[in-house]
Order: sequence, then C-alpha cells, then structure tokens
Amino acid sequence: MLSLWLTGTLAQAVQTGEIFKFRPEPADGDEMVWYLIDWGDGTLTPTSHGLAKFSPDISKVWRARGSYKIEPKSITLSGKIIPLKGTKLSVTGSDLEASSMIPAEQFVQNSPDSSPASGRAPESTDRPYIAQSIGLNFEKIHAIDTLVLKKDADIPFPDSFGVEFSTDGGKVWNDVPSATYNHFPDPGEKEVRIPLNGLAANAVRVTSYKPPEISDEQYALRLGCLRAEGPEELLFEMDTDAQTAADWNNMWLVFGTAKNEVLHYFVGYPWPTDRPDEGGLMMIGSTIWAQWNSMKISWLDESAAKKYFENVVNNYPQDEHGLMGVSPGGFLHLDHSKHYVTPAIFICGISHWYLMHREKDFLQTRDKQSGVTLLEKMRKAMHYQLEDMEGKSGVMTVQDPQHDGTAKGTSGNYWDGWRFGYKSAYENTLFYQSLDWMARLEASLGNAGKAEEYLALRAKVKEQFNEVFWNEKTGRFTGCIAKDGTSQDYGFTFVNLEAVAAGIATPEHEKKIFEWLNGDRIVSGDTSTEADIYHFKVAPRANTLAAEAVNPSFWDDWTMKVGPGTVGEYGTQIQNGGHIFYVSYYDLMSRLKTLGTADAMKRMQVILEEFHKDQLRRKPGNASGSTHLEGILREFPESGLVPLFFVTGIMGIEPDTEGLRIAPALPSGWRFAGVREYWFAGKKYSIRAERELINPAVNGDQVKVPADGSWLLKKDGTIVPCK
Repeated sequence: MLSLWLTGTLAQAVQTGEIFKFRPEPADGDEMVWYLIDWGDGTLTPTSHGLAKFSPDISKVWRARGSYKIEPKSITLSGKIIPLKGTKLSVTGSDLEASSMIPAEQFVQNSPDSSPASGRAPESTDRPYIAQSIGLNFEKIHAIDTLVLKKDADIPFPDSFGVEFSTDGGKVWNDVPSATYNHFPDPGEKEVRIPLNGLAANAVRVTSYKPPEISDEQYALRLGCLRAEGPEELLFEMDTDAQTAADWNNMWLVFGTAKNEVLHYFVGYPWPTDRPDEGGLMMIGSTIWAQWNSMKISWLDESAAKKYFENVVNNYPQDEHGLMGVSPGGFLHLDHSKHYVTPAIFICGISHWYLMHREKDFLQTRDKQSGVTLLEKMRKAMHYQLEDMEGKSGVMTVQDPQHDGTAKGTSGNYWDGWRFGYKSAYENTLFYQSLDWMARLEASLGNAGKAEEYLALRAKVKEQFNEVFWNEKTGRFTGCIAKDGTSQDYGFTFVNLEAVAAGIATPEHEKKIFEWLNGDRIVSGDTSTEADIYHFKVAPRANTLAAEAVNPSFWDDWTMKVGPGTVGEYGTQIQNGGHIFYVSYYDLMSRLKTLGTADAMKRMQVILEEFHKDQLRRKPGNASGSTHLEGILREFPESGLVPLFFVTGIMGIEPDTEGLRIAPALPSGWRFAGVREYWFAGKKYSIRAERELINPAVNGDQVKVPADGSWLLKKDGTIVPCK
C-alpha cells in the first residue's frame, strides 16, 4: 500500500485503500497525555500515552469515499481534555469492503481471575472497584490489528480500562501496555478502534478496574460491541504449535518494533522511556548500536525509523585518524571513555544497511560538519583499524595508554563495567566481522581486488585470534591480553559466544566452549559452574568468574563497586554475574552453527517458555536497590535480536554482495517457515522455505525456496543458487 502523511491543517485528498498517517500537533505542557482522533467517519482511534511535548503518527486505511473533518484531542493523565487543531480531508476512489472480522465467541468475567462465562455483560455489583472483563475467544491464533469497542445503548462507557490478551486460551493473561486508558471520554455512537499492530493471540479481553455506575450504587462493565479485526497469518510463519508461534511473534512485537509499548516520545527511539513505563525499544542512535539497528529495522516497512537511522549515522563524529565517536554528541561514552570498537561497528552497520537497500546515493551523503561522505568515513575507519591499530598484523591493538587492558586501565566498549583494552578479544571479533562486511560492500561496488585483500586478512586474523586469545587452562577465550602481558579471563560468555557466532573460533575451540557453557566441563576456580551458568534461564551469566574474585580486579568501578555487600556484588549486576538478554542471540546463532538446529531450538524453547510467563517484563532489584540485574527492558533494544533469530537463523536471511542470501535451517519436524513481509532493495517480499519444495520460485512478491540449500535473491527479483 501507499502511505500518505498529513500533519498540517489544510484540506487534502487521498485515495481509498491508502495507508494514511496523521500526526496531531503536540498538546504541550508538563503532563503525560494520550491522544484521541475523531476521523469524522464515525470512528475514533486512541493512542498510547507519552510526553505532552510530543505526538504520535496515527495510521488509518480509508475504505469509504467522502469528505471528512479530522478532530484530535489530548487527554492528560489527570483527566483534562484539550481539543487540538483539526483538518479536512477528501477521500476519493471506490468504496472498499470492511476489514476482516475474526470469528469469536464472547465471554465475561466478574473478575479477571474468575472463570469465563457466556453472556454479553458481567453481573452488577455494589463494589465500585471490583475488576470486570468482557472478552473474545478465537478458534485459533490470529494477528489482531484492531480491537473495536462500542458503547452500550443505555449504560455508560468505561472511562478506565485496559486491553489484555492470551496465547494459550486464557491460562495466562498479559497487558497490552499501549492500550491502557484513564479518563476515556464518552464516545457516543462512534466506534472506538484500538490499534494492536498484529498482536498474536487466541483470546483478548477488555478489563476495567473501575466499572461504570449503571444505577444507584450498582456497577458493571457493559459494551454494545466488542470485535477483533486482522488476518490469520502472523509475520513469522512456522510449522509448530500455535502458542510457540504466537509467543515468538509477540516477542518480536515487544522488543523488535515495540509497536505496543508505552514510549514517552511516541516512537521506539531516540532514547528509552523511564519507569514505570519502560519496556521494549526499537533502537538507540549511538554508534555502538549501528549494526544491531540495521539488523533490526533495515527489512521493515518503517519509513520514519529508517530516516532517523540514516540521519543519525551520518552525524557520528570521526577524528583525523579515523576513530569514530560513540554518538553524534562526541567521542566519550557517558563522559568517561573512548570506545575503540566504533570503527568496526560503524563499518558493519553501514555495510549491512547499504546491502539491504542498494542505494548508492546513501553512501554519498555527506557529514553535515566535515562534508565527508559515508563511504569515505567507512574507508577511513577501516584504515584506522588496519594501520593505527595494527590490524594488518592479524591482531588489532588499542594503543591508547588509558585502555591498556590492566587493572588500572579504563573500559572501552559496550561492556563498560570491564577494563577491556590493548589486545581485546571483543574488539578483534568485531574487527574480524568488519573485514567481512567491508569486503561484501567493496565487491558490490566493483572493487573486487580490495574485497579479496580484506578476505585474505580475515584468514590471518582468525589464525592469530585463536593463538593469542585462547586460554588452554580454562578452555575458552580470554577477555583481553593486557599491555603488561596478563590475561583477563573472567569466563566472559559474551566474548566466547560472539566469537563463535562470528566464525572466528576453530571447531576444536567451539567444542570446548560449549562443554564449559553446557556444564559438561567445570573450570576450576569459577564462581558459577554447570547449570548455574544459565541461572537466569533466558541467557547465560555475563561472566562465570566474579569480578571480585581477582585482586586487583579487572572491573572498572567508575559506576559502582563490586564485592560482598556492594551494589555490584556478583550475581546482582548485569555485567557481573547477571545477564544482558541480547547475548542469547549469539548463543542461539552459535549453537545453530556448531551444534545444529535441534540444539539451538532447545535453547530457544526455554526462552519462549519464560517469555510466555510475563512477556519478559523483568527488572528485579538487588539488596542495594539497583535494578541492573537483568538487562532486558528500556535501554536494551538489542533484546530484539533474540526473536530476530527466526529471520537470520531459522530462515537464514542475510544480505550479501550480489543479493539477499536465504539459507534455511528448519527444525526437523517443520514442513515450512516464512516471513510474511520482508523488504529488500526497495521491494516487499513474502519469503517462505518449504520442506517438500525442490526448486526455488518467485511469483511477484512471493518467494519460495527449498528447506535445504542456500539461495540468492537478486536485486531484480530473480533467484539462483548461492555460489
């Protein structure tokens, strides 16, 4: 569909069937607000809440021609209703059929924990604050785009309610964060159409914790209509049980697109939402997230997010040598230290983005400050790694004396609680990846010779990496080799898993690493061993040897102390015995690569079972009051990499030099798997792998490939076997 935007107040014309986006003027003020759009056609769309100085984009597909007056208003969390400037709209074209309604059986509950009963309304009660629910059961899992409510003809509409859903027929219910409303104005005879953005569910309900007063001191929830609209097909299609498919899709909705999250800026960027509303996030604009951002959003139909990405990456500063800053704001991370991984991440992220979109003009966009093009910045960043950091020797080295990898050094990468520096395994893994991505980019631009140079160096880097960073005593990669020659090995699970996923580890070392992580081999002296390594179930502990176990410690205490009774004590801090969820993506990809699909899916099933309990809305505190124990929500948009494993792992989709590589790795019991909407080189595709298919086929935007083999979808839409 075409998309049209309208933010002004002039009358405009659109066609039926187009995705029309309207952005009301911000309400302004200091309160949190939500917006209610009266489209003038008998329908209302409410939004999630956010900061009053911002406003969201609201989408609508017009199905009937005519002239309409759009009237927005904002509702503060204290109940003040503020009319906002509206606009007129002329809709032309042919009338379209109504949206597809999902067949459902309605039920009521006199409290959310009571047994469902048939009927259209809960019983009345003389208690005004007893929660009541009206819901729908579906025969199967559906992708719910919209929940439609109408007021009862004789009873007040609830002014306080929320939408909840279930993927197991009502055993476990979860809130939809964006669909919770207070001070909802009387809609009259108009339909209230609540966006749910493809939420996967087989049951949904509206719950009010303060039902309306229907007569003298009698209270009950009443609705004149409750229905759901949306397709049966989910974004991620998989031949498995319905609950697994639904939970996997919803994990992407929470941590991938963040469409149903409460976002204070009304978008999943540029910065996280504060408590108590913190949840999933789409991306962060820092250089450190450039590769993850591209992996998450480059294949989506998200024009505003993509524009943000392209604007922000072209504003990352670069010094005269080629080192990239950590963000558009400068070179120091939180005013503390430089990050010497930025050149590699920048190269990986921009290369991935270009190979997904194939727009050469993007590489020629110029930095607003320096006037240098993106491609020039990438080549300069690579030169910096090769020359200034001596990467051409096979081992990239941080020469900054403040980042010497000793207990006196300063942290210098994403894992900023640790003093990574000098010869760092984490940095060298990313360097190894950047050589691959730069080779793909240069080859796609016709520079085959330069690409071959990078690929040849990769072989040397891999050899050196396994020689320099492998700790024979512990049977795993060390974090770094300090300038004084000491080896900093704290059992960094993220270092080892990212190295295996990148393909830089040898098969022998991969085997040893998983013997350690799976608990088959105990490393003498480790604080955490065997099953305790996966104490948090959804991800391994960040490190298996406590930071405080070694003196002097490799821990950088610029943010907190570690040790017994401290805020950073082992097992109570995300980087010291806690976990950051994104690491599970590299765990899954590593297992897929080395141990096979079945082993990876066994790990994914554990994650899905945990997600099913609470949508992973976990932010527990420790005895010191810190909530940095599990890194899942808020400033961790990389949590979305875990459900992305379906796309990059199970479907094996990744951009390559000459096109989009599709190399499925379906579980043995699956007959098919697919991504219903995937954008590549400016075109939308539906990509599906089928077990019984012999030859690949492209029919319009439908791409089908055999479950075995590796295939290349070219920019022109043709598909061939990978070389």
